[in-house]
Amino acid sequence: MFWNINIVVPFITFFLYAALLALVIVARPQTEPRRRFRWVILTMTLWSLSAFLVLVETRNSILWMRMLSASAIAFMVSAYYFIDTILEERTAFSRYVIFYGVISIILSLFTNLVMIEANVVNGELDYKLNDFVYFISGPSYLLLIYSIFRLIRSYRKSTDANQRNRLIYLTAALSLIILVSPINFTPLGKYPLDIAANGLSALLIAYSILRYQLLDIKVVIRQGLIYSIPTVIIGAAYFLILTLALNLFKQYSGLEIFLLSLAVSIVSALLAEPFRDRAQSFIDRLFFREKYDSTLMLQALSGSVATVLDLYKITNMILEKVSFTLHIPTAAFFLRDEINNRFQLTAQIGQEGTQQIEFRQGHPLVLWLSSHDQPLTRHDLEVLPQFQSLWRSERQDLDSLNAELFIPIKVLDILVGIFLVGAKRSEQAYTMEDILTLTTVANQTAVAIENARLYTSEQTRLQEMDTLYAMARQLVTTDNLEEVVATVAEHTVNSVQICYAQISTREENGDFIIRAVHSRNESNAEDLVGKKEPLVAEHFFNWILQEDRSVVLRRDDLDLHEEERSALFLDDIQEICISPLKGVDECIGLLILGDDHSSSNHQAFSSTKLRLIEVISDYATSAIQRAQLHERLEETFLETIIALANAVDARDTYTGDHSQRMADLSTKIGMKMGLPKDQIEALHWASILHDIGKIGVPDGILNKKGPLNKEEWITMKEHPLTGAQIVAPIKYLEPVSPIIRSHHEKYDGSGYPDGLSGEEIPLGARILAVVDAYIAIRDERVYSQSHTHEEAIAEIRRCSGGQFDPEIVDIFCKTITE
Repeated sequence: MFWNINIVVPFITFFLYAALLALVIVARPQTEPRRRFRWVILTMTLWSLSAFLVLVETRNSILWMRMLSASAIAFMVSAYYFIDTILEERTAFSRYVIFYGVISIILSLFTNLVMIEANVVNGELDYKLNDFVYFISGPSYLLLIYSIFRLIRSYRKSTDANQRNRLIYLTAALSLIILVSPINFTPLGKYPLDIAANGLSALLIAYSILRYQLLDIKVVIRQGLIYSIPTVIIGAAYFLILTLALNLFKQYSGLEIFLLSLAVSIVSALLAEPFRDRAQSFIDRLFFREKYDSTLMLQALSGSVATVLDLYKITNMILEKVSFTLHIPTAAFFLRDEINNRFQLTAQIGQEGTQQIEFRQGHPLVLWLSSHDQPLTRHDLEVLPQFQSLWRSERQDLDSLNAELFIPIKVLDILVGIFLVGAKRSEQAYTMEDILTLTTVANQTAVAIENARLYTSEQTRLQEMDTLYAMARQLVTTDNLEEVVATVAEHTVNSVQICYAQISTREENGDFIIRAVHSRNESNAEDLVGKKEPLVAEHFFNWILQEDRSVVLRRDDLDLHEEERSALFLDDIQEICISPLKGVDECIGLLILGDDHSSSNHQAFSSTKLRLIEVISDYATSAIQRAQLHERLEETFLETIIALANAVDARDTYTGDHSQRMADLSTKIGMKMGLPKDQIEALHWASILHDIGKIGVPDGILNKKGPLNKEEWITMKEHPLTGAQIVAPIKYLEPVSPIIRSHHEKYDGSGYPDGLSGEEIPLGARILAVVDAYIAIRDERVYSQSHTHEEAIAEIRRCSGGQFDPEIVDIFCKTITE
């Protein structure tokens, strides 16, 4: 047998598919997709083997050619069913494909309807196909084309990056086969081009298995073994060069040969060194990308933790990236719960059975990580003495986690979480580089936790402000004391999330009278209204008024007597909070709150809730003293808003009363147009606050002399959105936010930020645009001189219908001249 390229190609291809077949057979567990994939690889192996034997076993060439064509049909049919399985969808004609496959294979093997004759002449294959081949083999090609189409469709629908990579390589492998296989029906079929394409497909499939775990087939390849590949290649190249040199210089001998060999060795080594480094770099990128991807991962996480404020979302995202980049199948975050101070499972990968595990503050693991900045290893757990006294349940919990490293997550040197990772998929120990990467991830997680805490705190503050404002709006609708106290009691129960609220007022004679009760549980609570508080309770009430602070009492307080517990309702509820209602000059009464919580993890009156209760108490006091304090509250609110607007004006180049002049003129136009009172009020506040978003614009841009460049314009154009976002959380200013957002929109749609046109622009914003333009023309700026009233009116009329609403321009011009 003479080995040539026609024989070598199918032999190598057979070897590749045989290796893939062995890999799929030994993979565990044997799932349905893997079993179907095994048939695909088996048929490709037989296809390649037949192509090899047809050139080697020349006496039976016709037999092996028929086996080759039958294997090709079998491959395409098995590939169709494999795609059915991995996509989890079954087509209407799937049940008939197997019948076609069996019949076509039988006809290919045992009749001459596909292959009439086949011979090997001078090492080249010569064969003749029957005209029926298109009817017998053709449908199998259509099946494969349809399977490729389904893979592409699934690729487009998938959002999983790893799954998309698996699908694209599988699609490429099948496409390569379908593109080259038709050559068999041409005179070029005597060359093993289709077998070469099959070999390339085998390499694509192998790469998909190694790089993206196709079908979750995980292959552990030692790095040293992979690195030996370039070494072997370089060694072989060295011996080839040396042999070639010796053959070229046969006339030399002895010392000359030695010197020649030495020279060739040195030159070869110098030339091979860069190649070896590049080859190892290529192998790292191909099989061990975590070394390269770690930096990219850290950069991506750095940006994410600064923008994503959902703690559960960011921790799951971090785990996915760490698991994918470093090939770690199991990892988890245990974060401290602020209520019970226990470290509870927040996010996990590969830890499905550990949801109930948590670590108390006194747990040896928590104590060790609190006092150390470096990770704790599994080996440390086994040898350090403080971990030898673990309870059996604690030891079982740690063992069930299968963690190799426990990494502390700290904020201001306080342990707020634990980041644990299991063994690497390659079974190698964690290097210092790996530990540094994971520690950096833990630090970034700490940043995310702090950001989330600050965000949650700010959101809570805004919610409290909104809640308090809503209560204030309800309270100002009536001067009736009974309605006021009833509103406060009901609102307090809902906002503080407790079960009971009571307001008692102090009379001139020192008695405390129950004025309002709201309870989630008792329907007869209102029967207490109007009754006098027991004398035994007055001792506590007077003491609290003297202390001028909220006091929390619990049923299990040892200092309380039975009679006192009964008077304070501690027989029915677990915990009460008494907050004084103390005005400027007198003590009005008490706000008494209770909760019957049964969960030990629930904290009815946390520091955050106590702060809210104190604020509610202040509001309640103010409501009860409405007649004396209402006007003062209104003036304080007004002054605060005006001061904020004036602060913005002071940074810009306006005159000091810019916002107030806009408010006066806008209100005048609104009244001229006959707008309702609430719209005029919204227009008034929008005028005062329209440029509040410029708080976020640097002074260098705000007061720049001359035109702004492109980047500066982008920054400047953000101020309407910023202003709208600032006022949006304030319920009272909800109608103002859209006006602020759109006051730079133009009637013809060329404005910003949303490009609205015509009546899409809120009416208040259309009015504000005209007023703002007029005052801007009249005022002197660093980049523009002031203009006369006539010039301003002329410019506004010129822009009517383009920049401004023509109807509003007409009303404005009539109003401004009156």
